[in-house]
Amino acid sequence: MHVVQLDTDSLTLAISGDKNRGPEQRFDAVIKDIEFYNKNKGYFFSEDDQRKILGVHIEKQGLNCIALSPKNYIINDERGDVSLVAKGVILRQNPQINQQTFVDNIKSGAVMKVTNTILAQKNKIMSKLSMTKNGISGSLTKMIVLENQSCCPYITGLTAKDYQIKQ
Repeated sequence: MHVVQLDTDSLTLAISGDKNRGPEQRFDAVIKDIEFYNKNKGYFFSEDDQRKILGVHIEKQGLNCIALSPKNYIINDERGDVSLVAKGVILRQNPQINQQTFVDNIKSGAVMKVTNTILAQKNKIMSKLSMTKNGISGSLTKMIVLENQSCCPYITGLTAKDYQIKQ
């Protein structure tokens, strides 16, 4: 099992299961103590579309996932359907955001600009607003490991020697 992306309210896991079964197998192929799992899974996993507080709810499942950051990912299912999530991007207005956009960002750091157009009302006047922003830019997950094994965020131009460790 591998954590693909993690946020305060969402989690994407990659589970290496039985290749002869589809994604509906969920955790069946990786559970070691089946009796314990069957006895306790009702406390953690929701059934159908019901959600539990602090529980696990499967929103999407598929054969593979490309995740740039939380809420920016693509999941491909066994039928070939693609589920694309890009936070802050109105996808129907930006058809240039697709699987290749994600791959290009990972390989070369290519940034894709998007334009979101919305209607807004202020002082009884309806206005059409268009906002251009970086839609796919990836995320920086590099860390600098200091000599005492603590980690600091990576900032361009700084090295571990630039950080001071208080004893």
